[in-house]
Formats: sequence, C-alpha cells, structure tokens
Amino acid sequence: MTVIHVAIPVLRGKRRFHVEKGKRWSLVEHLMLDAVAKRPASALELADRSALPRRVVVEAFIRLMRVGWVELAPGADGLIFGATDGGRAQIEAGILQAPTTMQPRRMGFVIDQATGSVFRRTDIAVRHWTELEKTKGQHQVFLEKSPLHEREDLTELFAALEGEDETIVRVEPSAEKLVERFAVVSVTNGVIEGLPARAGPELRAAILRKAEEALKKISSDNAGSGSTAELVAEKPHSSAPAAALFEQADLIIDATDHKAAFERALRNAREEVIIHSTFVSEHSIPTVLPLLLAATAKGTRVTILWGQDDEKTAVSTSRAAINKLQTAVDEAGRSAQINIHRFTTRSHAKVLIADDGAGRWSAIVGSCNWLSSGFDSFEASIRLRDRAMVGQAVRHVAALSLGSPGVWHEGATDLTVLGRRIESKTAESGRTARMRLILSADHGALVLEARDKAQRRIFVTSHRIGLAGRPMVIIPALSAAKSAQVRAELYYGRPTGVLSGVDAADLAIEFARQGVGIKPTYQPRLHAKVLAWDDDSLVVTSQNWLSADPAEGALRREIGVFVESNKVADFLIRRFEHARQS
Repeated sequence: MTVIHVAIPVLRGKRRFHVEKGKRWSLVEHLMLDAVAKRPASALELADRSALPRRVVVEAFIRLMRVGWVELAPGADGLIFGATDGGRAQIEAGILQAPTTMQPRRMGFVIDQATGSVFRRTDIAVRHWTELEKTKGQHQVFLEKSPLHEREDLTELFAALEGEDETIVRVEPSAEKLVERFAVVSVTNGVIEGLPARAGPELRAAILRKAEEALKKISSDNAGSGSTAELVAEKPHSSAPAAALFEQADLIIDATDHKAAFERALRNAREEVIIHSTFVSEHSIPTVLPLLLAATAKGTRVTILWGQDDEKTAVSTSRAAINKLQTAVDEAGRSAQINIHRFTTRSHAKVLIADDGAGRWSAIVGSCNWLSSGFDSFEASIRLRDRAMVGQAVRHVAALSLGSPGVWHEGATDLTVLGRRIESKTAESGRTARMRLILSADHGALVLEARDKAQRRIFVTSHRIGLAGRPMVIIPALSAAKSAQVRAELYYGRPTGVLSGVDAADLAIEFARQGVGIKPTYQPRLHAKVLAWDDDSLVVTSQNWLSADPAEGALRREIGVFVESNKVADFLIRRFEHARQS
C-alpha cells in the first residue's frame, strides 16, 4: 500500500477581526412586533392573519419578550401579546436594534493557492519548505499555484472564520505579511487524510488527480523518488444562470440613458455609491465633481476605483486625472466621504453600484466608462436589482481593490462586508429572468454557446476590432453560419493594434463571402460590447469581443451579465438598428 503526500501551496496569516456575535432579527419578528404595536393580539389570531404556523409565531414572540419589547397580558379569550414602550420605540425608529455583541478576536487562517479554499489555522497542518526538503523520499508531490487565485477572496475567508450566529464586520489594518507555506495531506487508496471537511470539490479533485499521476510513475526501481510535475488547478466552473429580478427596463441603452442613470444614482443614494471606471479623464472632472459633492452633501459615501494599466500612456492619463480629482475633493473638504482608490485595479470592467435611498441596491454592469465618458456614444449596460447578484458585484469590486497578498485596506474589507450584507437581504418579488454575472474566462465559453445554440442569428458589437477577434468570435460565428445557416452580423467602432483600417476592410471582404458580415459603425459612435443570439439570449459586458481575449489568470479583467428572457436580445438589436438609421 503506497501513501502519496501532496503538498498544497498556501498563504498563512493572522489578523484581528471584529466579530458581531448574536442572531439578527428576522423579517417575521419585525412584522410581529409591528402588528402588536398597533393592536395586541393572541398567537392564534396572528397565525391566522399571517398564514404562518402558530409555532413560528410563538418562537418569534419568545425572542421579542427576552429583550423586553413584548409582554403578555390577559385578554377576552386568553393571553394576548402586546408591545411595550421599548418595542414601540423600535418600530418608530424603523429598524430593530440587533441583540448582538461585538467581540474583537485575533484569528489565524490558511488560503490554498491552487483552488482558493480557505481554512482556519488549526484545521490543517502547515509546513515550511525546509521541512519538506527533509522528506523528499516519501512519495511527495506538489500542486502548483493557480493564477486564478493570486488574490484572496475575503468573502470566503470571512465565511471560513465565522462561527454560528457570527458575522465579521471589520478587520484591523496590519503590517504583517502573509507567509508562503505548504499544507500537506496524504492519499491512501484514493482516500484523502488531513484535509478539512469544508474543503471544496475542486481541491479534492486536484489532490486525487495529482496522487494518481504519482502512483502511475512509481515503479519498483524508483519508489523513493517524488514527482514535481506541474499541475494547474482547474478553472472554476461558472455558475449556471439562475432566476433573478429583471424587466426590459433594466436594459440601459445609448448615451442619454447612461447619463441619466449615472445622475440618478448619485442623486438618490443615501448610503453609498461605488464606481469602477476603466478610465478617468480630466475633461470629465468639471461635470462629475459637482455630482459627487452634491451626493456627499446628504451624507452619501462615494468610492471610486479605476482600471487603466499604469504602463499605458496618453496625453491625459487616468492617473493624472485621478490626482487632479483627488486635489479637487480635498479642496472641497470632502476627502472623508469620497474615497478614491489611488492604484489601478488593472481591470477593464465598468460598474456602478448604489442604494436607492429606500434600502434597495442596484448595480449597473456594461460598457460605460462612468468617469471618462462624454455620454455621446452608443453604450449598453444591464441594471441588476436582485440582491444576490448585486452582492456578488460588490464583492467582485472588493476583490479588484485588493493589493498585494495580505494588504487589506479598510475600503476592501468595508466593500466585502457590504456585499455580504446585500446578499443576505430578504429576496424581493417581481418578474424574473435567467441571469448570471460573467467574468473574464466565461466570455470564450459564451461565444461557443452562441455558435452551438443559435438557430437564426448571431449579433456582436465591439468598440474595437483587432487580431484577437478572429479566433475569439469571428471563427465561431463563421462555423455557425456554415453549419446551421445562421446569419452572423458583427459591428465594430474602430481597428486597434497592428490591424489598420485597410486590414479591417480586407477582413470584412474575406468573411462576407462566407456568410459573416463585419461592418464598421461610425454613426452612432459605437462603444457597446454585446453578444446576442436569436431573440432571447443576450450578453452585455466590458469585453471588446472583436479585439480582446482576456488572460486566463485575470479573473476580473472583464465583467458582464448574461440574461435569457423573452425578446431581450431582439429589443437591443432593434434599438441599435434604429440608432444606425437615425
């Protein structure tokens, strides 16, 4: 019986977390307190009125009585529940004070760099490289780090460290670096030993696959040698589309609609506005600054992030514009309320997140550079209103804001906590569609899905066209056009890179003969990034379909939304055609 020892590269660290301990009030408890604050009632009456089991009603009142907000009193037909003065005060305040306590706690953790799993420090054995060197002859193999997990996922980290009825709400800044170590597990007859139960299936599969590779290499004359063959962790599987709140009005199309959405977000928000814009331009500051200052005047916090690569240069770079905007904010005395991220996230994503002033949140994801757009181009974005998807969007922005491993600035942890809070809200009712957020690596798979599923047409708009567009989109579209008689219509704004305007025209002529239309669009000025097929399937994103092929490791380099709904693609295509003919 051969035992294989698998070493997993990990980051080990320790931080002081502020943990909120205790169970928060549920919607049922809030409604019950509100009901008896208006008129005392028995448990049976309240169960009938609410269509809830009597046991659920009684349990809610037990918790409310423990904090002194509800009391029992004799009624005509027996005991009835009534609100105390303290209970009525809670209802008047509009929010129930949570019966929780804050507990600062220093906790250690381990982050797996192969698949992104997170463990408590005591859950798994961790060793230094020098310790592994001493055990080379014990059938020892190594998993390789994955570029997909080069940054920590604070949401996963918080979830791993929280106990029952606990919520991490803050992490104290620390100069301590995360240290690189190896977690070692053993595999015997296909059974993994030493791996915590909370380890995900991706990590388990990677360990077993690596152990199987090692067993195949072991023979009678080299049983003492270990294998250090590389293993790149599998790409995480994209989540399947799920039902989420969506109406056709959530499609934001063209320049005017985007400008109105931007101004409305800053005007209505009372808690926070989060802006991720690839570019920031100096010419936009005179327009944007008054909107930002007006938002903060009513107590709203604004967080600004940008993604232009530091190495890119232009007449007016985003870094220069950010410095100018920061100076203007400082001079206005609003630096405490407007948090401007000083370093690039290196992401091409365009995201606008805000509350509506009434406790609901939305996220707009698509093609619009909110802090550099002159709002004079044809753009396409989708407004997310479903609390789960909005929470995911906030957490993705939080991940983009992270710097080097272990450098968790207060803004990143605040965004992580906010994203989790939004996700935990009670789901609202309304019309739904099948939707999901998509990241960089998902784009290629969606092009192939369009190729395989389209029955009548494939439609693409891209700000730019370049050499990367040929394998990314054009060839799959050509395959669909040939095999299924699908009409493929691809539109672009301008060529990029080594591809000249003449080259782009030659490319269009070449593929036109084969059933793929590649057309430049000068009016309207095209900036939207759209992939659609037939009438009901639509992808709106920051990805330039005809000029970019995101690196596998840049997980959040691009962010978009896939939606499947009746006539949603057809509606956008008609709007685009109308704009072209205007």
